[in-house]
Amino acid sequence: MAIEKEKKVKRVIQAAIAVLVIGGIIIGAQLGKTKYSSPSESLEANSSAKSDDSTSASNDDLFPIKTATRKDCTLAPFLVADKKGFFKEEGLKLVFTGELSSDAVTPAILSGDNDVADTHPNALALKVYGGSKIKAVGRSIIEPGPGVDPKLRHMRFYVNKDAVAAGVKTWNDLTNYKGNEKLKSAGYTNTCEDFIPNKISDTKGVSRDKFEWITFETDLQKIEALKLGQVDIIGVHPPFFDAAQEAGLTQIADSSEAGLGEATGVYLYYFSDSFIEKHPDKVAAFVKAMTKAQKWANANVEETAKLTSEFIGTEVKGNHYYSETTKIDEQTINPWIEDLENTGAIPKGAIKVDDIITHKFEAQ
Repeated sequence: MAIEKEKKVKRVIQAAIAVLVIGGIIIGAQLGKTKYSSPSESLEANSSAKSDDSTSASNDDLFPIKTATRKDCTLAPFLVADKKGFFKEEGLKLVFTGELSSDAVTPAILSGDNDVADTHPNALALKVYGGSKIKAVGRSIIEPGPGVDPKLRHMRFYVNKDAVAAGVKTWNDLTNYKGNEKLKSAGYTNTCEDFIPNKISDTKGVSRDKFEWITFETDLQKIEALKLGQVDIIGVHPPFFDAAQEAGLTQIADSSEAGLGEATGVYLYYFSDSFIEKHPDKVAAFVKAMTKAQKWANANVEETAKLTSEFIGTEVKGNHYYSETTKIDEQTINPWIEDLENTGAIPKGAIKVDDIITHKFEAQ
């Protein structure tokens, strides 16, 4: 029975991925109508004067690395690597190909419409379990330690004025909020948006069964939904902490309370297996460029926030905190896979860390 159940779960995931790949091909055709551009070009298009330190995407001697355009918390290191010339130093140019929905990102990688994307270990593990031929090559975001400014932590969690009026001041207070009624929590399952709050609930003695998940595509949509009372609790990433506060929401926790250290926020860059096989030198160059950018972003928080603000058109005071090494610490990956096993999303032992990452591109 267990074997049959495992086969059935895997068939469902594989079927879903097949549908998404087809959708990705259609989207890819649509993307062909959109002018590709580097972040620098996009920023310059909104500026009266071109910056001297910008990197042009028209340099034919640079190898293009294509990725979906993003205006969210994953944006900053790409902007830094582009604007500060770290891609150019490694013989690369970053090309933004247009915005995609979350479900379309991996199909675009598999079809070759894009080259690189990023995600959390649990989402990556599910994609690999379902048959996607992809591998993580480096770390992006990590949860900062207690000595780093709290505005760089991976997530903050908010409730609205109705919850505060009902006595909700900390995560523990959620246990009795609305009695036996489930709380509507905004977020995608099998991402950081349920992994982190579930881990916080475990540490605080709040049942995971207290929550049901309502998905929204962006943090700004979640903020608006909570403000209107459509959901009960949301998790928000930088650079949108200020937007949550301005909406009158109240913070009751942040990601550090999950108690997992760096692992709480770990985010991974991934390519398709075929791209890695064809262009290992370009993947290595990408990892080097992004590591330079991440070190710079951590050391220049205010300027990094300014670059992000200019690109997304919203005031930003902080971004994430980033790994400063090319080494992928497997101990930061394991909790995400184990949680999938514990919730029954994948069978125990079906996916190992080596199935979703490669150490090939770590600096020696």
